[in-house]
Amino acid sequence: MAGVGLMWNPRLLNDEPLPEEAAPPPITHWDGSPLGRILLNWMRVYEEPSWRARVVGGLNYNTIVPVLGAVVGEGLYHTNSTWLEVEGGYIYSSWVQPVNNVPDNPVIPIGEGGAWGTVTVPFAEARTIPSLDAPVWTRMIYSTVHRIVGEENGFYHIDEGYGAAYWLRAGDVRIIPPEEVGPISPHVPPEEKRIEISIRNQRLTAFEGDQPVFSVLVSTGMPGTPTPLGEFTVLRKRHGHRMAGGLGPGAYNLPGIPYVCYINRRWVATHGTYWHNDYGRMHSHGCINMLPSHAQWVFRWTTPYPNYFTFETLPDAEAGQPGTRVIVTY
Repeated sequence: MAGVGLMWNPRLLNDEPLPEEAAPPPITHWDGSPLGRILLNWMRVYEEPSWRARVVGGLNYNTIVPVLGAVVGEGLYHTNSTWLEVEGGYIYSSWVQPVNNVPDNPVIPIGEGGAWGTVTVPFAEARTIPSLDAPVWTRMIYSTVHRIVGEENGFYHIDEGYGAAYWLRAGDVRIIPPEEVGPISPHVPPEEKRIEISIRNQRLTAFEGDQPVFSVLVSTGMPGTPTPLGEFTVLRKRHGHRMAGGLGPGAYNLPGIPYVCYINRRWVATHGTYWHNDYGRMHSHGCINMLPSHAQWVFRWTTPYPNYFTFETLPDAEAGQPGTRVIVTY
C-alpha cells in the first residue's frame, strides 16, 4: 500500500467508495509505513492487541519505533480496530504517526520559481544558517511540506511566505516534482465535481456528477470548535502552510501542514495531519483533518488546480477554474 506522502490510489481496497452505512475495512489506520512516531506523552505497550490486555511497557512522546505489522484487535475507539505490533507487544494506532526514514535525497538546484519539498525523515533539524555547526532552531516533522527558495552548502532555504525562514539539510527533504501535484481528472468539468463531508460519519467523499470517486475517513471540528455546516467552495490552496491559533492550553503553531484547501474566510480547510492518526473521530479546531496522502489527492482533484510556482492558488472562474463546491452536512 502507498506510504504517507505518496499519491493515494482511491481504488485500493481500503479506499473504495463505501456506502455510509457500510463498516470500514478492518485495517483502517495504517498505510504500511515501517516506522511510527509516538504521539502521546506516554503510550502503553500491551501484551495483546487489546486495551484490556496486560500492559508490558511504555513509550515516550516522539519516540520512533519500528512497526513489525498491523493487526486487527479490540480498539479503544469503535472507529479503529487497528493495532501495531512493535518489539515487546502492541500499541494502538490512533496515536502513532506513520513515518519513514529516507535521509539521502539528492541535492537538487532550485530555480528562480522555487520548489516544494517534503520531509522524509522522522525529524529534520531547522537551522538559521546553512551549516551543521549552526544551532538547531526547531525540528520539522516527517511529511511536512515546505516552500524552498534556494540551495546552499547542501541545505535548502525555506521561506514560509510570511513569518519564519530557515534552512533544512537537503538530504532530509525530497523535492516534490510539479507532476506529483498536477491535476487529477482535469477532463471532468469543474461544475461536475463536488466534495461532501459527513460530520456524523466523519467521512469525505468526492463526486464526479453522481459517481463517488474517492471516500476516506476524516476528523472534523470538536464540539467546541465545530466544522461549519453548509455549502462552501475552495477559496485558496497552499501546498504547505503554517497554521497557528487558539489560546491557552488549546493554542497551536504547526509548520508545514501539507496540501491545504481553504473553504471559507474563517480559515477552515481540508489538509493533511501529522499530530494524530485517529481519523473517524472529531479532533480539530474546525478544519477537516486527513491523512497527508488523502489530502494530496483532494488538493490535486479540486479546482482551482494548484500553481506549483506560487505561494497560493486562487479561483479564477473566467479562466475556467472556479472553486470546487464543498458541502458539509451533519
